[in-house]
Amino acid sequence: MKKSIFVFVFLLFSFHFFYAQTVRIGPKIGLNIADLSGNVNSDVRSLAGLHVGGIVEVEVMDWFSIQPELLYSVHGYRLGETTGTNNYISLPIMARFFPIEGLYGEVGPQLGFLIAANEKNQTNKVSVTQSYKTVDMGLSFGAGYILRDLGLGFGIRYYAGLSTVFTDNTRIKNGVFQLSATWAFVL
Repeated sequence: MKKSIFVFVFLLFSFHFFYAQTVRIGPKIGLNIADLSGNVNSDVRSLAGLHVGGIVEVEVMDWFSIQPELLYSVHGYRLGETTGTNNYISLPIMARFFPIEGLYGEVGPQLGFLIAANEKNQTNKVSVTQSYKTVDMGLSFGAGYILRDLGLGFGIRYYAGLSTVFTDNTRIKNGVFQLSATWAFVL
């Protein structure tokens, strides 16, 4: 009986807690500067790409929110005349801390699901999807500023891959520097 009462009271307070919070949704777009880290050739250079998708920010307290995102994100590299382009559907879940009104720091896990991987040079384009793992896991951290009255946000973030990207067990991981803009609306 005590367990039932405890569960009922917990659910009641949980419902009230989440129901009373502010929820914002909106689009996100930005620039990726992607690279590979680990045991890579020293001639490997960064690749510029994009990320685009949507966000849902749940304000838990005035100084803390949770922001899951769903993004299409281009990672990759350049090596000589060859460009490797990897397309991912990324799901970062960011914990955001607001020490000052509008200014935030963020950290959280990220999962990436590989859609396609291609290598292109001056003469041809080849699919190399079978050489890559289908799931990429890592940690993202960054900072930014939100103009709450307008719903506009600007951020800088780094994604550090924790899992290797190739199926041949090399120790090569993704690394992506991101600059982005969001425009969120209160639900």
